Amino acid sequence: MWLSSKRTQTLRKQVAERPRLIVLPVVGVALVVLLALLPGPATFASLVVLVAGSFLVPRISETPSYAYGLPGVPDGPPRPSRIPVEAHTWVSLAAAVVAVMLTVVGAPSAAFVALAVVAVVAWLACAGTMLRYLRHGRRVREALEAYAPTIAMGFAGRSGGPWQLRMWEPYLLRSGERCVVITLHEKYLPLILDGADLTSPLVQLGSRGTRDLDSLFVRSIRAVFYVQNAQSNKGFMDHTDLTHVWLNHGDSDKPANFNPRHALYDILVVCGQAGIDRYERHGIHVAPEKFRILGRPQASGVLPARGPIAERRPKRVLYAPTWHGVDDAVNFSSLEKGPDIVRALIARDVSVIFRPHPLSYRWRRRAAVIQEIRDILRADRNSSDRRHRWGKVVDKEWSVVDCANHSHALISDVSSVVSDFLQSEKPYAMTSMRAGIEEFRDEFSVAQTGYVLLGDMSNLDEVLDDLLVRDPLAAARAERKRYVLGDFVGEESADAFAAFVRELVRGA
Repeated sequence: MWLSSKRTQTLRKQVAERPRLIVLPVVGVALVVLLALLPGPATFASLVVLVAGSFLVPRISETPSYAYGLPGVPDGPPRPSRIPVEAHTWVSLAAAVVAVMLTVVGAPSAAFVALAVVAVVAWLACAGTMLRYLRHGRRVREALEAYAPTIAMGFAGRSGGPWQLRMWEPYLLRSGERCVVITLHEKYLPLILDGADLTSPLVQLGSRGTRDLDSLFVRSIRAVFYVQNAQSNKGFMDHTDLTHVWLNHGDSDKPANFNPRHALYDILVVCGQAGIDRYERHGIHVAPEKFRILGRPQASGVLPARGPIAERRPKRVLYAPTWHGVDDAVNFSSLEKGPDIVRALIARDVSVIFRPHPLSYRWRRRAAVIQEIRDILRADRNSSDRRHRWGKVVDKEWSVVDCANHSHALISDVSSVVSDFLQSEKPYAMTSMRAGIEEFRDEFSVAQTGYVLLGDMSNLDEVLDDLLVRDPLAAARAERKRYVLGDFVGEESADAFAAFVRELVRGA
């Protein structure tokens, strides 16, 4: 219910702002008139009250920070006040107008005193919202102090929150430290609540945004972790007494993995040496002591290949195209070529596991292609013994690890899915939508042990021969895995990350 009223609250705030622009000139006129025709000390005192009330407008349109899953406070924001947001402005305006009228007609001092008393009472009633704001903010802080989290996840990103936060929270909690998630943009809170499946308390910043962090970053917190490189992270990072750690939400050669803003973080966690070399290769200087090579905890559960791909019967291939990005420069997606890729796999008697990027569903054109691929798979499943998988199970119930373990090979794009899949040392292909094969491999290091599928699909048959039968790069993948994901086996990466978090907290 509180979310459905958000638009109404915004409208009321805008309505309140308009008359507030009228109040100041009216009060200014009243001040000039009263100073010229001042009846006595009582009127002057009343004037002071009126002017102060008009200028010292309570923060009636602000909303406090609130929490979900935090012991000691109810979930969600406090109930809004029944008094309209614009009431204080109208009281100030009316008091100023009446004061001018009383002066013009020569009213006695008692009339000014009565006006001041009435105005003050009305202001105090209107100030209830401000008091509610302050009271709820104090309760959230006290609850945080009692909960005593030692680490926090600061999220100032947008719609990627559900999977980006879910990706890292279990491994932070594996350290044994108490965590709190603090989010900036209320607009995306429903997505996080519905899709992130968090076990840590979540605090939503109020209308003051990161300025509320002065009270929410309680003394027990030692480090803040970031999974999305939003510019607004700066509001969190202004608290220089804390250690700010860049995690990212996946490992790939996309520009998001070598942004110059990363140099501002205190520590950068990377999977392997490849994560460090990316910055140098793109001319971005990061002090070497800031890096921590900790592998990829999320890939710990990826099982190794069980023999050569040619011996697998029946073959299962994971097709996991990335999303199209925010502009053409970072559009690595093969989704629009997906129907051709899927038909070619079916022609080779391959069962397909189809997992598009979650963001692709939010664009009508991409959603239509996703549906087309699903229709192809459904039609073939109904007419053959190939057991294709797609939809809710693959998208929601299975993780990337599950998808990797259910498949024998991968076709993807420039994506962190490839790095995670590399843990298995199974064969994979990557699409190059614009560049040639050698140029693509020079730019994206993980492609050096992958089969590069050109965007025009001109080498599709050759790539599928290598991917599903010959696999000439099999021996090279083990060394590439160590370069990209570090020299970690099984749960070693997850354990190393947990130890790093504990060291960060207890050594701070």
